[in-house]
Amino acid sequence: MLQQDYEGVYVHTPFCMQKCLYCDFASYAGLGADLQERYVADLCREITLRGRQVRRGATFFFGGGTPTVLTTEQLTRIVTALKAQGVWQQSAEATIEANPGTVDLAKLTALRQLGFDRLSLGVQSLNDAELKAVGRIHTADQALAAIKLAQQAGFTRINADVITGLPGQTVTSLQHTLSRLVDSGLRHLSVYSLILEPGTPLEKLVQAGKIFLPDEDLEAELYQTAVEFLQKTPLQRYEVSNYAVPGQESRHNLLYWHYRPYLGLGAAAVSFNGRDRFNAVRTVAAYCQAVEQAEGGTFPWGQVESLTPRDHLEEYLFLGLRTTAGLNLTEAGERFHCDVWARYGKELQPFIANGCLIHVPGQRLYLTAKGLRFGNQIFEVFIE
Repeated sequence: MLQQDYEGVYVHTPFCMQKCLYCDFASYAGLGADLQERYVADLCREITLRGRQVRRGATFFFGGGTPTVLTTEQLTRIVTALKAQGVWQQSAEATIEANPGTVDLAKLTALRQLGFDRLSLGVQSLNDAELKAVGRIHTADQALAAIKLAQQAGFTRINADVITGLPGQTVTSLQHTLSRLVDSGLRHLSVYSLILEPGTPLEKLVQAGKIFLPDEDLEAELYQTAVEFLQKTPLQRYEVSNYAVPGQESRHNLLYWHYRPYLGLGAAAVSFNGRDRFNAVRTVAAYCQAVEQAEGGTFPWGQVESLTPRDHLEEYLFLGLRTTAGLNLTEAGERFHCDVWARYGKELQPFIANGCLIHVPGQRLYLTAKGLRFGNQIFEVFIE
């Protein structure tokens, strides 16, 4: 695999107002304004060092943590640094994540004026008891108000994240959340199942019997409830966890699922240049120190993961199958010099027989609605 220009840029903000109980991302609360300011300065330095490797017309995604805990002035400096590399002005899409408890009309208007054209709100639920149970800092009313303010600020592309399997969640409460979000005019939703990550406060509370999660049967019912509810709306499923009105899909996330090169900037950010993967150091202090010591084009603030041809093929296959469009078998053959069906067809045949997978000879391989529910079992076929 040859190194390629980056088609997307991910910018990481490792700060948040309060760490959610389920979160194991590289994000930190209470680090102080001085370290936050230092981080922004060093992030701008990294952009200067690496930004010219980005293709014109790239997508941008500011994630975290919570990017909107940064001040408008700090976000402006980051965008200005990207503009100096000549890549921001021609962006295909510029998304910023926000916690509903960290935005007001002035902040949202400033974001739109900076050039962000897509907003992703971490709503998670519109039930206050469910929000409180996992340590979210906002209420259901604040989440709905944030959507209205974003629309007022000029955002026409807004996503809301929703979690199924929250403590105390019921089929009725989930339907209520989804219904109110669709009625608010949103044209994109991301629906994720709660994962009990090792070492998180939520795991410890569950193990101590202080918080109870839905059992396996209810969890499956909640998943199916979301799928069936959204089928009746204008939002169409285009990936395992993502639903959109046609034309409203996340172009940046599609880069990941299509296995295209992307640049990660900031602490804990991951980059993929089409050949190798680069993992930046996770902590803010270590990242700042490393960037400040960098010279020229050297990047001593992480590790390079060399990928074998088999690694590339495996990742391309299981990422592609996450989308409802599935795998383009002709493209797979051209990119990886591999006849996917000849190599894996025998092992995939049982999934076709049980209605999880559809094979269009020489053209496509894609999961059915049933297959999307049990995709992990199918993905294991590609791991040799």
